[in-house]
Amino acid sequence: MHQLTFTQNIDGSHIRREWVDNEWFYSVIDILMQLLDADQKRAQNYYHVMKGRLKREGNESLTNCKRLKLVSADGKRYLTDVMNAEQVLRLIQSIPSPKVEPLKQWLAHVGAERFEETEDPELGLFRTLDRTVEHYREIGKPDSWIAYRVEGIITRKQFVEALKIAVLDTPSTIYAQTTEKMYKGLWNRTTAQLRRDMDITSKENPRDHFGKYALMYTRMAEELAIEKLVDADAVTLQAAMDIVWAVAKLFGQQAKQLSENVGYDLVTEKPLLAKGTPKKR
Repeated sequence: MHQLTFTQNIDGSHIRREWVDNEWFYSVIDILMQLLDADQKRAQNYYHVMKGRLKREGNESLTNCKRLKLVSADGKRYLTDVMNAEQVLRLIQSIPSPKVEPLKQWLAHVGAERFEETEDPELGLFRTLDRTVEHYREIGKPDSWIAYRVEGIITRKQFVEALKIAVLDTPSTIYAQTTEKMYKGLWNRTTAQLRRDMDITSKENPRDHFGKYALMYTRMAEELAIEKLVDADAVTLQAAMDIVWAVAKLFGQQAKQLSENVGYDLVTEKPLLAKGTPKKR
């Protein structure tokens, strides 16, 4: 019974992983936390001592770990020691724990899932969304906000695909350019300005910090832009920009009216400044 519970709990929300260079890499600290039933600090101390022992033994394949930026509990990415499945299997054999066998079974299950996703990409989409939902719940987002965010992710993917199909000789910068147009029309701010207003780093996705109404308006604007791009068929980059700008301005006017009505900025959900009140620098 204990083994079954452990296997169910190791689902990506407890052991973080990233797909890089055609293989999974797993957080070493997360694995140790599971095997040792330990908190992060104890797992880190154990790992520090273990690395010293392995290094003295000449086991460089486990001490020279790859490092990836994984999402932490605060929603930000930090460099973290990771191992591929082969390294993890070698690692756990050196750790006395009743949870070794369930972990080996889970590693095999994850590998099988990835193979299934290459055969049927929709499986990968649904599993990715499930992991995304779990992440948002872990950082305290309410279910209503999560629903809007997931809908927006799906619409964003469709918007990108519509641009690829509609625009002749699509430049690699088109997605950043259209995003700037969309944000400027909707919120009268560039991506950089939005990040400053939300006090987030340049590596964070602004939409992960939008208020729920901002998510709704952004999704609706992209949905209408998709329709217009499909109707336009093959267009130039400038024509696509004009479509995005017109749609963004249309919804931007509506969003501004709602913002004034509710009394707060839809993006940051901070109270609006009274007219004549200078902004803080």
